[in-house]
Amino acid sequence: MRKITNYNIDDEFYQPTQIDLGTAEKEDTQPIETPRPLAKGFDGLPKFNELQEAQKKNMPKAMRSQVAFQQKKLQYSNYQIINSNVSLTDSATSQSYYYANYNQAIAVGTQLDAGLMFGTSTADVSKAKYYNIVYINIRYADAKDTASPFLHSPSFVEFYPMQKIPTGDFGGKIPKQIEADANSTGILAWNSEGVEYGVQSFGVDVYNENAYYTQSKDLKGIRCIGIALKRVQLNFSGATTISDIRLNIEIGYDLRTEGNNY
Repeated sequence: MRKITNYNIDDEFYQPTQIDLGTAEKEDTQPIETPRPLAKGFDGLPKFNELQEAQKKNMPKAMRSQVAFQQKKLQYSNYQIINSNVSLTDSATSQSYYYANYNQAIAVGTQLDAGLMFGTSTADVSKAKYYNIVYINIRYADAKDTASPFLHSPSFVEFYPMQKIPTGDFGGKIPKQIEADANSTGILAWNSEGVEYGVQSFGVDVYNENAYYTQSKDLKGIRCIGIALKRVQLNFSGATTISDIRLNIEIGYDLRTEGNNY
């Protein structure tokens, strides 16, 4: 260290001399410390091959998350439509009305018939998906390009919403979720039990068309894996060939509600 001497403290230009203390340096033999975020408690740095293997293991999960994120961002419409067509070919007669019951005696837990199942292209209930129905409409049409009698009221179609069952080619009925006690005093009968009225069903007025099942923050629509026919009643202004009748069904559902659980 250099001494400071021969200075005049009254000198207005005086500045004390800066003392150079030097810089601390590590010897070449000292190890260089590097953070090891992947190896807590591990003696030594992870090798390159180890890091590469860890990245490979995490890559499928990261890719699935990224794909799901992109699909969600790219899917601008959660409101989707399923279109289908029903032909009443069980009767070839010509008459002014049609009335038929379907799946009437099928018990809960047993597969239904005559319907439409969601989320699968095969007859396997285990592969079906639940969705929330928010709208359904049925239009009456005729298979021939000729004038046909007008549709009259009452004309409607009723459906059973379906749930998954342990095995089978189709879904089953959904029981009511709360108890209900019917009082039939003063009328012939009021029934809220059994395999027809003790389960959930809904109807669509074909004559007036359109049935909305509100989807909001508090009301989520009708959740099911599909629909099966319960009853069809049609009335006409004159005799028509029943086998020529076509019922065009359009079902609106919320795409975001897809799942495996009711």
